[in-house]
Amino acid sequence: MIRLQMTLAMIKVMALELWRDRAALVMTFLLPPLVFLIFSSVFAGATGEDIQPKLGVADLAGTEVSGRVIGGLLASAEIRAERVAPATVEAVRAGVKSGRFDAGLVIRSDPAGAGRPFLIIADPGRAVAAPLAQARVQQVLARVAPDAALQRSVRDLAPALGDLTPAQSQRLDATAAGLRDRPPSGLDAGLFEREDLKDARKGGAVIAYYAGGVMILFALFSAMQGALGLMDERRSGVADRLLAGVAGMGPVVDGKFAFLVGQALVQAVAIFVTAQLVYSVPVVQHLALWLPTTLAASACSAGLALGLVSVCRTREQAQMLSTFVILVLAAIGGSMVPRFLMPAWLQTVGWFTPHAWVIDAYQGILWRDAGLSQVYRAWCVLFAIGVAGLVLAQTLARRSRR
Repeated sequence: MIRLQMTLAMIKVMALELWRDRAALVMTFLLPPLVFLIFSSVFAGATGEDIQPKLGVADLAGTEVSGRVIGGLLASAEIRAERVAPATVEAVRAGVKSGRFDAGLVIRSDPAGAGRPFLIIADPGRAVAAPLAQARVQQVLARVAPDAALQRSVRDLAPALGDLTPAQSQRLDATAAGLRDRPPSGLDAGLFEREDLKDARKGGAVIAYYAGGVMILFALFSAMQGALGLMDERRSGVADRLLAGVAGMGPVVDGKFAFLVGQALVQAVAIFVTAQLVYSVPVVQHLALWLPTTLAASACSAGLALGLVSVCRTREQAQMLSTFVILVLAAIGGSMVPRFLMPAWLQTVGWFTPHAWVIDAYQGILWRDAGLSQVYRAWCVLFAIGVAGLVLAQTLARRSRR
């Protein structure tokens, strides 16, 4: 009974301290959904179709086909093309190097002729812009100059198929003229059919990903700050007085753990309510699996924070260690950069962090409609980390008593 009363008293003390510190209150409960909105707005629109790289273009060929390609690029809503003056390779290269353009395009010869008429100039600092620009150029070429693309394809096949007969050449010219007069929507229209999973353009998978990533990141940061109270109690002598009592430091650790779990739950609610209201993420529809996942993530952050702080001797040491651990875990676990962009070995290492399990569980529930059989492992891992941290903190507290 005494232990329970002390645990409840510690929860009340920590809640009052947080309530009286308005700055900490804002940082704890308003900053996480704000950061989530920033991440989601950035990455939800970072699909290949939505990015519009700025392209500097120069036409050195001056042919009818190259003029059509330049005109198509300038009129395209999928890329921000701009003519470079003077129209030289050096001018385009200088524009890319100065940052004026994300990438450069130089049409060196007639696109309908032989060779490689297009030169893409890329900045290594914006490596993704070059393949995107190349894809946009190919789309425009297929749209405004399908006849040139057809003629190039036939010419490339000539060594394997042999020269065309006069009749075949006439039919090719007639087909090319028909394409030039009535260009199709795309030369690949008969090869590909696209199916988007759910509302992919709204960034559903990305939103679920960063909701989980931001939740565990801020849960750990806030839990570390709350756990640092153990250091303050040691420094002020409160811990010594508690150790001299009947229950010792055990109820204090329990109370901090319970408070930090509740604090992380409130943070998660703020983040996922924002996700549901702004991006229509189906949180309420998956509440039965979302709630245990959030409890597991909250318990993990609270236990991990208490365990880390307990092994430190000073507040400064605990602050430095906690910051280092949180940032490393966040980087490896995928809270900062999507894990699918990482090397394979680093993706494997990521499973040793709670972030990877939290993100995968939330994405599975909210995006892939995963069932219990697909998320229970994440619950087990997260609860195990939380319990291990709590046990470590309790063990070290008992040793301090002795």
